[in-house]
Formats: sequence, structure tokens, C-alpha cells
Amino acid sequence: MVSPDQLMAINLVADGLVLAALVRLRGDRFSLRIPLAALLGAVWATLSVLPGLRELGGLVQELSAGLLMVWIIRRHRSWRDALQDLLLLLLLAAALAGLTLLAQGLASGSLGRSPWPAFAAGAALFWAAVEGAYRWRHSTAPRREIRPLEVRWQGRRGLLWALVDTGCEARDPLSGLPVVVAERAALRRLLPHRLYEALARPALAASADVAAAASGDDRIERSLRLLQLRTVGEAEWLFGLRAQGRILGGKEQPIVLCLTPRRLSEEGTFAALVGPQMCRMGEGTGS
Repeated sequence: MVSPDQLMAINLVADGLVLAALVRLRGDRFSLRIPLAALLGAVWATLSVLPGLRELGGLVQELSAGLLMVWIIRRHRSWRDALQDLLLLLLLAAALAGLTLLAQGLASGSLGRSPWPAFAAGAALFWAAVEGAYRWRHSTAPRREIRPLEVRWQGRRGLLWALVDTGCEARDPLSGLPVVVAERAALRRLLPHRLYEALARPALAASADVAAAASGDDRIERSLRLLQLRTVGEAEWLFGLRAQGRILGGKEQPIVLCLTPRRLSEEGTFAALVGPQMCRMGEGTGS
């Protein structure tokens, strides 16, 4: 019989391991949100077996707890993304449980009565499988060059990872400046609050809000552009701002910084698209 404190400890470690595996497979960085979400899941699981609180252990309640955990550890753009993470979380939890039972069966009782040895063996097999899946996925994926990009607008600076896209050769038809496409959310500190909020929707739907946010500010009005571009296989209208940008270690140059409310990378590995011309400038001496 497992005591409540043992159950709490096992669930805390198991939830932390499964959530860390989810973050690893998604290509995100580990953060303190993982133990926070794991603690929430462990408390929920422990309470659900106590007398008078067994209603917490229902299917709907368990799925709700899982959904809350994935919302804590990762930023989602839609319910669909969150539900995909929840499905992956359930599959990973099932894999960990299965490997733990396998380790216990192979040991044939030699691990003693404590649940920890079998769990530790299952956890080791589980993480080896996760790491193998991660490395296999990245070894078979097409190689992409991702570079650090610094942008400057109206005295404010932002730093983000950019994918060098050979198809991103767009230029502003008025000025001829190269276009850089970036996620709006990645440049929150760079933009005035009103403009940031106005750019939350697709450009054509938010044009009135953007115009209102720029009204009365000559610097924004002179800087603002509206361009139709193809990003991640889709053509869309985007608002752009005349700014300065450079690949770190290279020369700064004027650009048109186009902002999209969409996520450019599902894995979160980059938040901007730049053309090869930016990298050619990056081969010079930094300024």
C-alpha cells in the first residue's frame, strides 16, 4: 500500500519527468514552470484518492488538470495547440507507466516492496527513449540556419532568433529596403502598448485599430507600411515599420520590420524570418 506522501512524491517526479519530456520534444527551453505544473498535478492526483475528494479523479477532471499543466509550461496560440500538447502529454504518461511496469516485471520481484526502484528503472528507459526520439527527429529534419537578430526602432532594441529563409527576398516597393518578418509577441518590449495591442489581429481586420494607435505620433505614421508577403507558405497582409536590424556580429542596416500575429515556428526555435541579404551584411565587421 502506497502512503499519501509516497504517492505525492511519485506523482511529483513523474509529472515533472513527463512535462520535461514534452518540452524537450517540442524544442522549448526548460523553465521553472515545469516544477510548478508538476506540483499542481501531484497535488491534484493525491487529493483525488483521499476520502471525500474522489470526485477529482474523474476523467473530465483529470483531463482538465492535464490541460492546465500544458497551459502553464508552454505558450499556446490556440486551443488546438493546447489540445495537441495534452494528447502528447497523455501518450508520454502512458509510456512512462508502461516502461515502469515493464521494469518491474523484468525484475521479477527482486526490486523489493518499495515502488522507487521500479519507477527509477522505468524513468531511465523513458528518458532514453525521449532523448533518442528527439535526436532522431532533428537528425532527419532539413538543416536550417538560425541566427541571432537585433532590431532597433525608435530608440528601443529587441533581440530574437531568426531563420535564414532563401525565399525571403521581399523588399519594400517604396524604399527598396529588405523585409524582415517577425512574430509580434517576440517584440512586445519594442512596441508602444497601443500599437502592440492593435497588431493582435490580421492586418486588414485591424487596420482601423492600427491607424488609431498611430494617430498623432508622426514617428509611427512615417514609419508604418502595409505589405502583402508570403510567410510559412501563406500569403498575408502585414503591417511593417521602418527600423534598423543586424545579424549579431555584423553591420546594422535599415529594414522594414513586418509583424505577424501568427507563430512562425511551431517548435518555438525562431521568431523571425530574414533573407540571405541580411547574412551577407552579417559577414562584415560589426558596428
